[in-house]
Amino acid sequence: MTRIQVDKETIPLYRVICEELKQRISSGTYPRGAALPSEGELSKEFGVSLITVRHAIQELVLDGLIERRQGIGSFVRDQPREVIIGLSSFTSDVGAGRLRLVRTLLADDMAPAPPEVAEKLGVQTGSLLRHLVRLDAEGGVPLSVDEAFIPPALGASLTSEMASSPLFLDLWQQQTGMSLARTDISISVESASTADRDWLRIGPDVPLLVTRELIFDTSGRAFLWVVTRYRGDRCRLSSSTMLVGEHGD
Repeated sequence: MTRIQVDKETIPLYRVICEELKQRISSGTYPRGAALPSEGELSKEFGVSLITVRHAIQELVLDGLIERRQGIGSFVRDQPREVIIGLSSFTSDVGAGRLRLVRTLLADDMAPAPPEVAEKLGVQTGSLLRHLVRLDAEGGVPLSVDEAFIPPALGASLTSEMASSPLFLDLWQQQTGMSLARTDISISVESASTADRDWLRIGPDVPLLVTRELIFDTSGRAFLWVVTRYRGDRCRLSSSTMLVGEHGD
């Protein structure tokens, strides 16, 4: 049993246990991806109640150090994966081998355009559009899921094989001869839906980093609307901006 001494007048017992577990995580005693001992084992080790152990573990969850997996236990979180914002940068990272993704096509059908999508793509609400849902994983770990809508005249040129590739934008442009000219992108933090949690294998406490992208070709035509949901516990979204010098240099 690990003996812990604490001034109960000033430091809550759960906090002392929490700090001890943090030290074990930072030292590699509990490496990234490893399972923590069960609540019962920790209760016996520290000589405290299960309630105290659960409080300490919840603090680690809130600090982003561990994640709870229902029916399995608590695990040390892996280092977040940095993902560059936007489909074009994302494609560049895959092409350069910086991301080794496996893409799974979850849905490929024709679906009525929701109002927001219809407005973005310049079609009538309810018009049938090519509809894709795809899951991206690296090393067997889901990173993101996206949903895309494409006008049917253009969507017909995108094969399921191309849609299943992380390099689908490059392949699609080569197939059709069109060129990507501009991407309008917005970013938000959102809660995961039940479907998102199932696809990404996350709990309800994990937030999503969500990008919404409208992509235009060189003629100014909007040809793709895609919403991508990234796991907030495994991904960081980053971008770089070139700034004009103080004197316009």
